[in-house]
Amino acid sequence: MRALESCLSIFERHRDFCQLLHERGLIYLLKDVILDLVELKPELPGREAYAKAFVAYSLYGWTEVWFQRGMRESAEEMKQLFGSLR
Repeated sequence: MRALESCLSIFERHRDFCQLLHERGLIYLLKDVILDLVELKPELPGREAYAKAFVAYSLYGWTEVWFQRGMRESAEEMKQLFGSLR
């Protein structure tokens, strides 16, 4: 959850930049940032690698929709929504 918190907080702080990335169709550039934050590495054991991939790509999808919706929810609200999926 730390990666989630960190990622969402960074995006919220840099809202204008993130919205510009979205408007220009460059949101995919944030994928590697998210993958780094969750520390997804090919040498991880299978279960851990797949779990981290699930979190990373879920967060990437959520982030894209969050940007499309104009980042109406706060980073804290997004964290709570994500956590409620458990």
